[in-house]
Amino acid sequence: MNTLEQVLDLRKKQAEFFATGKTREIDFRRESLKRLKGSIKAHEDDIKKALRLDLNKSSFESYATEIGLVLNEINTFINKVSRWAKSQRIGTSVFAFPSKSFVVPEPYGQVFIISPWNYPFQLPMVPLVGAIAAGNVVIIRQSRFSPETNKVVREILSETFPQELAAIIETDLEVAEEVLRLSWDMIFFTGSTPVGKKIYSSAAVNLTPVVLELGSKSPVVVDEDASIGLAARHIIWGKLINAGQTCISPDYLFVHEKIKDKLIVRLKNEIIKMYGAKPLDNPDYPRLISGKAFDRMLSYLENKQIITGGSSDREKLSVEPTLIEARQDDKCMSEEIFGPVLPVMPFRDIEEVIWFINSRPRPLSIYFYSRNRKSQRKMQHNTTSGAFLVNEMIVHFANNNLPFGGVGESGVGRYHGRESFRAFSNMKAVMKNNTGIDFPLRYPPFGKKERIIKWLIK
Repeated sequence: MNTLEQVLDLRKKQAEFFATGKTREIDFRRESLKRLKGSIKAHEDDIKKALRLDLNKSSFESYATEIGLVLNEINTFINKVSRWAKSQRIGTSVFAFPSKSFVVPEPYGQVFIISPWNYPFQLPMVPLVGAIAAGNVVIIRQSRFSPETNKVVREILSETFPQELAAIIETDLEVAEEVLRLSWDMIFFTGSTPVGKKIYSSAAVNLTPVVLELGSKSPVVVDEDASIGLAARHIIWGKLINAGQTCISPDYLFVHEKIKDKLIVRLKNEIIKMYGAKPLDNPDYPRLISGKAFDRMLSYLENKQIITGGSSDREKLSVEPTLIEARQDDKCMSEEIFGPVLPVMPFRDIEEVIWFINSRPRPLSIYFYSRNRKSQRKMQHNTTSGAFLVNEMIVHFANNNLPFGGVGESGVGRYHGRESFRAFSNMKAVMKNNTGIDFPLRYPPFGKKERIIKWLIK
């Protein structure tokens, strides 16, 4: 465990290193990312073993949802950071003529990344890549609930970067709160909305810029004209990635009453196709992170009509993929489920669904299944969310050309790809004038100059 004094000493070393200007060199950033990529590839088997121990993730899921996404982000920055870091010439208003205007990206400085346990490799690494590529120095605090993956991440960082550039700290809760209250140049947090609010409050004291990637109840809506087979396959796949412990997992299902029974049959079939008749015995079915999470899943099943599933194994910390009949005022509809339980509710008119979504905190994602373009536009234009997907599920997270983030209680700020570069950069406004020309329009006495201004900006 790091003491506060140790953290302060590390911050001092990083501040001194940042002040040398080394991180502003594009070649230094690119070479740093290349070393990180090489280390990740060398430790691929270690990462997979750690994720199996922490969350029982399969080799495929570990690569597809963690390792591969990080490598893709690194490749993107290696190829594009030189271009993204250049000054951008932009237009200049007539009032500043003959000045020239630019936007110049510059690093914030000291960045604090706080990462969660549900994707313990990907979620500290992807923001780290953006922060390094933008020229910052970084300190990461990981979740204590993923100890095996944490060890591998620490090993990778220690052999890739000097501590003056990027380091991981381990603290108890008391020291963590003290560290959070320090004056950082930028804070990046992924986790729950309640904790995000506390971090936002601490950052506000020092007017520290933040990116908060939070949770939410992301709805999936299946209209009467949807492709039932496609919807069922996507829903079960998306819900059961990491046993539902994914911030953009479909949290509840609205299905048109005319196709509800047909969809449920297909959902049951997809569970069996993907994980067998006994998912709890499937070695590739991920587990829940803790006994507390396990008990929370079981609490959603109390006094509920279970459509399918419901079995559990406390020793394995595993709960079957479970569909339950739900009402809008149920407990499971008041908090993010973050597990393999999916509440199902019928609807008659899409207006009813829109009203319900808009009456709740804005979700991180909305998934809408329909062949009707008019209905697609209606749902998109009349709801607000971090992302809106039509006949698709979750894969927007893997497209780092898209900005990823929430709105309102589901998050503040965006990252991935170029959005990460912007998130970790101060986009400085720069204006330059030729001292040989100075138009007198701006100076008194004004005389008839107001008339000239009005003519210029008709």
